Amino acid sequence: MSDFEFTDVTGQTLTKEPGSLNGESFVLKSLTDCTVYLLDYTSEVEVTDCKNCKIFIGPVDGPAIFNNCNSSQVTVACQQFQAKNCQDIRFGIYCCTQPSITGCSKIRIGCWMGAYPTLTAHFAAANLDPQANLWDKVYDISAEDGAQQSFEFVQSAHYWEVPISGQGPPENPVPAADGSTFQAGNGGGGGGSAAADSNGNHDFGGALESSHSAVFGGTGGGSFGNSGGGFGGGFGNAPMENGNTSTPAAGGGSDGENPKAAAVREQLRKRLGEQEEKERATKTELVQKAASYLEQFYERRSASRSQREKDNREAESMLTVAGPKGDTEWERALDYVNFGFTRPNGSDLSRMKGLLFSAKSKNVPVKSS
Repeated sequence: MSDFEFTDVTGQTLTKEPGSLNGESFVLKSLTDCTVYLLDYTSEVEVTDCKNCKIFIGPVDGPAIFNNCNSSQVTVACQQFQAKNCQDIRFGIYCCTQPSITGCSKIRIGCWMGAYPTLTAHFAAANLDPQANLWDKVYDISAEDGAQQSFEFVQSAHYWEVPISGQGPPENPVPAADGSTFQAGNGGGGGGSAAADSNGNHDFGGALESSHSAVFGGTGGGSFGNSGGGFGGGFGNAPMENGNTSTPAAGGGSDGENPKAAAVREQLRKRLGEQEEKERATKTELVQKAASYLEQFYERRSASRSQREKDNREAESMLTVAGPKGDTEWERALDYVNFGFTRPNGSDLSRMKGLLFSAKSKNVPVKSS
């Protein structure tokens, strides 16, 4: 593997610590049962063919693209967010533009709830405004084409905190979905140190394992855990690092739904309804304008054709009455020709003119049909 990719790995914890990327692009490809931490700012991140993974991606000054991933849990902050052909993914998103998904199913989306030391500085380095989070303005391209909506909104009650030894406490400048601000320790994990392996990657050890278990699973409850206050419920059980599945809380389904999640879902339903009505009105207006344009076009064409026919008939009648001047056939033929006319394309007609005048002067016989 190069310094800027994790590829073809199974069952490992993979980490890039602060200062190791410094705005470079990064690739995650063909990972299975891995936990990934990108704790630095990047210019672009592409995640492809990842399965049963937990992925933490720090600020991205560009696109974060997810292709053909499934059964995973992701928190990501980026300029542009795209998910294509993904299934059963739980996303915690910060995005300063409208996130888009296409060809996906069983997608759950919540507000960014990640925290680690120096995160605020990384947001600034990636040109991301923490207050401008459009995580809930998702554009489902497949739904625009008539398919069923492939995502739902969920609320996260806990932060995914990643402590790093010697770097200070975890921080997060992004407000939660309810507008509250981050306080260190909300993620349920304790402190801990990050020890680098021989490749320069950090294995955050037991302290982080307990921290992210509070976020992703276990009985401690968290964003993706059994508490139901986070990304639980919805499309069924999510695979955990140890191969078990979390069980959604009784209040995480449609019955007894979290009031905040219900409010978000209702707002989305209203917004999609308004958008559909607006698009329907716009389409009707465009159809009417097109029909009016075609009608006017055919009217103008018909009027122009009628006028040309009228002018031709008048010119023909005048020739029939007056007739061409001349005593010979060639003199009468030349009377029809306007020798002062210049063709627009500049064709040279001098030879044709010469032939006509020669025939006239010699009075070349004309055979009658």
